[in-house]
Amino acid sequence: MAVRIGLWLLIGLVVACGWAVVAVLIGPTHNPGSWTIAAITAPASLLGRRMPLGVAPFILLNGALYATVGLVLEPLRRLRYAH
Repeated sequence: MAVRIGLWLLIGLVVACGWAVVAVLIGPTHNPGSWTIAAITAPASLLGRRMPLGVAPFILLNGALYATVGLVLEPLRRLRYAH
């Protein structure tokens, strides 16, 4: 189970790295609808709206949030396939 949670963490880091690259390439935008997908796939971006986050803390926070989701979902997945 630890390996699967580590995969959740890795996916969260990769997603956040992708959004960091996108943010650097397109720069700030004034269209709030354009970052809806970022808010869904990278929940750390919601915290960044309230207080400024650097790129590294954003990536690490998003990885931690994905690992937390993995901690919740993996036992549920095991229960489902236990039968």
